[in-house]
Order: sequence, then C-alpha cells, then structure tokens
Amino acid sequence: MKIHYEVHPVKPERKAELRKQGFKIIDARFKPVDVEQEDGKDGKDAKASKGLNVEQIKAALTEKGIEFDASALKPELAKLLDEAE
Repeated sequence: MKIHYEVHPVKPERKAELRKQGFKIIDARFKPVDVEQEDGKDGKDAKASKGLNVEQIKAALTEKGIEFDASALKPELAKLLDEAE
C-alpha cells in the first residue's frame, strides 16, 4: 500500500480522494525527511497552524525563531506561522 503524508485533520473529501487512489494516510508530522510523496504533492495544502492550539502554535513559532507577542490571540499567531512557510 502506498503512503501519503497529509497535514491532519484531513477533510473527509480529501481522505476519500486519497483512499480512492490507494493511499494509506499518515499525519505529515511523522513524514521522514528523506521521503518524497508518491503523488507529487507534499501534503502542505492545509495551513501550518491548522489543528494546533495556541501553545502548539507558540512552540512552532519559537522553534522557527519567529518573534511574537506572548499575549497575542490565536488568529494573529496562526497568521504568523502560516506565513512563515
């Protein structure tokens, strides 16, 4: 079975499309660095912040070295993370 790494959560329509093509779906965060997608798509159609809570977004921003206001709300933090990619 072919494996497709996709950012979770996966929309039902997308999941059905991938399964129809014969893919097993695994969260993109578990994708090994040296693995390429078999279908040519990298699984980054979704935004980087999708499905993350505020603390997870802050951790991701810190990991990327992006400065942010600690009192900022989720939409502002998510925008910073999404634009960083």
